[in-house]
Amino acid sequence: MKPIHLILAAIFTVLAFSSSANAYPPSKGGPSEMLSKKSDFEKLKPGDKVVIVCKASNSVTLVDIKDKNQAMQLCAEGKMIHCSDCKKDFKVVWGNPSGKTGVPSYKMSIVNAKGEPCMFMARLK
Repeated sequence: MKPIHLILAAIFTVLAFSSSANAYPPSKGGPSEMLSKKSDFEKLKPGDKVVIVCKASNSVTLVDIKDKNQAMQLCAEGKMIHCSDCKKDFKVVWGNPSGKTGVPSYKMSIVNAKGEPCMFMARLK
């Protein structure tokens, strides 16, 4: 196994089991720290940490927020996010969750070439 895979596995394990690094999506029983609305990204401050989790490869990328502009660029429509484990690029898209009616609540998804959600972002506490 390559050393980089060992490092990523160690980081993922620490994040997964650390009480201060709950990056599980709310649907999996984790806290509501998942970033999916514009207002979530607007609340990010310099010094905050965001994880980008790839569900396909179970890899985690840590991003240190330096300024408001960087935080808003993370959720820009059409932004391509590269997963170094999958060796693929994924796209940020905005839209209403399918099957939801009522007040429009635009949510961000990070999708693969088939349009299937495959990544998510969460703020570390």
